[in-house]
Amino acid sequence: MIKTVYFATNRQPLLDPTDPQHQRIIGFGTELGPTSGIDVRYGSAKVDVNLSRKTNVMVPGSLAVASQQLLFAEGEAPTLGSDTIFDAIRASMKADNKPTIAFIHGFSNSFVDSIERAGWLSAFYGLDVNMFVFSWPSLASLLPIPTPFGDYAHDRKTAAASGIAIARTLRRLSDFVDKLSEEERCDQAIHLICHSMGNYVMRNALQALMKLPEPASPTLSAVNAMTSLDGAPSSPLRRYFDKVILAAADEDADAFDDPAKFKFLPRICRSITVYYSEKDWILSTLSSGTKFNGPRLGADGPDNMGTISDKVSAVDVSAILSASEPQNHQYYRVFPQMRDDIKAVLTGTAPEKIANRQAIGQGRWRLVKRAGKPS
Repeated sequence: MIKTVYFATNRQPLLDPTDPQHQRIIGFGTELGPTSGIDVRYGSAKVDVNLSRKTNVMVPGSLAVASQQLLFAEGEAPTLGSDTIFDAIRASMKADNKPTIAFIHGFSNSFVDSIERAGWLSAFYGLDVNMFVFSWPSLASLLPIPTPFGDYAHDRKTAAASGIAIARTLRRLSDFVDKLSEEERCDQAIHLICHSMGNYVMRNALQALMKLPEPASPTLSAVNAMTSLDGAPSSPLRRYFDKVILAAADEDADAFDDPAKFKFLPRICRSITVYYSEKDWILSTLSSGTKFNGPRLGADGPDNMGTISDKVSAVDVSAILSASEPQNHQYYRVFPQMRDDIKAVLTGTAPEKIANRQAIGQGRWRLVKRAGKPS
């Protein structure tokens, strides 16, 4: 099946060397794009997904980068790639009654990897949705397991730097929606899925959203001058998402207690589900052990459910995972039982009514391996 994936990216554009004007974008690289990764380009691509063969391949020639012209003559208006893509998604949400899933991928993903993974998710979950991925500049390791002092260090740095770009994307979305008439609006949800280091990207995006409003024509110095006040939002946080899924989060376990991390994430959504597992070797060894990051949200769950927003649920998925790696870090897109739990969350099933869950504390659940079916 062919799946369309919409995207935003702050990666460095790769230009067609045969184009005399050197303007045609044929892909995106592994480093931050213009203006230290603040500039964002928008577009779409198609992915050929075969669930039975477990393949997902970006269709050659399907990459379409939306036109963007920010310098314009007096009396004219800028051409914004964000408007083109947001309007395409809006039209589908309204005409086809489709919700949208926004996806922030983890570390060690090329641009093509991120597009292919988003296409796989839309098919694997079996939900009729639009898929939108923010592809931040991470490396794609040629090794089965990325190197901790090369690939991981690179991606951690670019992940932190990408927060402003995602904040700008969300601000562009709110500007776009605010200009719509009542007839143009759609009554559909936007959900968010963050995997692995994508959670750290989202932390930095949230911190950028909490800073003073971005100028209409931002410069790098203006963005760097934005400051938050005493850890509290200095500009209003809008509700961008319905359900937020944080899977295998390479983020600190105290994130929801800390204003400099995820404390205010519940303000931009209706609910948050944190999936975690002690069997996640990538987090417990590569991130926590090798990189000395401390207890990970995706390995231990939130530190103290009693002190954080009651919008947050935490689900321990250790019991359904296999003994092999690296699948245990990719459970959100590999294990059918995980898929079914995430689908239940996204379709609005109350946490206590989702099948094969066992309550283990305040807002905390354990996923129990179901009998007779593969996990």
